[in-house]
Amino acid sequence: MGRPLGNKRLAVIIGAVASPAFLASRPWRIFLIAWLVYSVHFATNVVREHYPAFSIAEHGTFRVDEYQGFHPDIFVHRDGHSVIGNQVLVSALAAVPLFLLDPALDAIENYSKARLAEQGVPDVEYRTTRRNSVNFFRLVKARGLDLRFGAATFITTALFMAPLTALFLVFFYQVLRRRGIDPTQATWLTFLLGFGTPLFYRATVLGHNMFVMYAMFASFVLLWGPAGEPVSHRRRALAGLFAGVTLATDYIGVIIMPLLWAYLFIPRLSSASWWQSFRESLVMVVGSLPPIAFLLFSQWAMYGHPFWPGQHWMPNQNEYVAVGMRGFTLPAPDLFFKSLFDPSFGMYSWGPILLLSVVPVWRYAPGALVLPARERWFVWASWVALLLFASANQYSRLQFNSGFRYLLPLVPLLMLALADHWIRIGWRLKAAITAVAVMHAWVIAVYREPVMKSWQLLFSEGPQLPWYRVLTLTSRPDSAWLGTWWPPTMLLVLTLAVAAGIWRYGSRLEITHGAQ
Repeated sequence: MGRPLGNKRLAVIIGAVASPAFLASRPWRIFLIAWLVYSVHFATNVVREHYPAFSIAEHGTFRVDEYQGFHPDIFVHRDGHSVIGNQVLVSALAAVPLFLLDPALDAIENYSKARLAEQGVPDVEYRTTRRNSVNFFRLVKARGLDLRFGAATFITTALFMAPLTALFLVFFYQVLRRRGIDPTQATWLTFLLGFGTPLFYRATVLGHNMFVMYAMFASFVLLWGPAGEPVSHRRRALAGLFAGVTLATDYIGVIIMPLLWAYLFIPRLSSASWWQSFRESLVMVVGSLPPIAFLLFSQWAMYGHPFWPGQHWMPNQNEYVAVGMRGFTLPAPDLFFKSLFDPSFGMYSWGPILLLSVVPVWRYAPGALVLPARERWFVWASWVALLLFASANQYSRLQFNSGFRYLLPLVPLLMLALADHWIRIGWRLKAAITAVAVMHAWVIAVYREPVMKSWQLLFSEGPQLPWYRVLTLTSRPDSAWLGTWWPPTMLLVLTLAVAAGIWRYGSRLEITHGAQ
């Protein structure tokens, strides 16, 4: 009796999605547009998270022996096998779409190797000033892995990072709606977060920092409730699960987890005893154990010890490892400033819209705030704690290679903080701020260089797309389809037209159905 009912429900769900009527829902439109735009802007960067994902998808192991020499964070461990020096939770998740499409990737690789055997290594260089990128391109070209790696970066963006970030934007939109912001303002702020901040840059390439952001924000929202009232068991357990994910994906979790626990524990003291508040918080602690257990298991599998991280075992691959305690010192004032304003990775140089969050809200009635005083204290405590962590971590100086990432968990929190100002300013000023913020974020996401250089490349090369630029720089310069501005421009115009069509058609349905 249960199976036909289950099949009927499944048919209803599939029918709802297959019908254009589902576009009446703003969350659906936000999701589809974000997924589309991020996928079109995928970057071909093969990052360290890719290598364990490749090994898991192909061989079911965390070992990355066949990729030794591809990345400085890959090293030969004492057992003679190559491993990566970072957490692998995100790699394990990204391995799912790679595993499902492994036959297609194998076919692409076989084609490359057959052509390599027939024609030899083509005399083409990666025309860039980045020495490591030049060497990497030579290596993958000689191995016949160039097309496979390129296809894998598309898969991990279009079928992993892009849809997950789009879902995160839907979640952010729903948080704004629950805080009383009308659908139009909430939609505007959501798209501003997605395309007017460094999320645009980071959503187009595989990276664990985005998962720290997803998890920290989700945990914070789950714990957000009326002051003094107990948070339900379910919400505490889920908040703990997401808090544990921040540690399982990056060791900045050692800062984030206590912040989230304090946000649960301290406000509860206003209406409960110290012991009761502590006992209730243990549910959150228990909820954090599964992702932490995965972290310990993966470290045991890779390094033979569950508690020592990769940084304990890996050789000194850069000058900062020998500084302080394996790269950690007291907070450095110059690094504190660089984390905010450096053109290569500064939070405010990459996302100047976030400066609006520092404007005081004392003029607004406390009961009318989108982000109440208690939650605002949490945001600024997180701002201080994560900045101190980033300025004590000498690896932060290497962000010039990868762009803004360590302070990424702060971005959606700061967008909540600026929401109180955003809903009170005129639409003309909103439009001007949006145009500047989105254009700035788009330029950095496309050219993937420090701020000033990215803008210089826009004026020298014209509109581009990240993958198209790399294809141009790694192909023969006499190609009629590469090295120009009009193919990416046409694709961008088509993308915007499709996005606008989705929104306009859905808006008409929304008026008819009354969905939000």
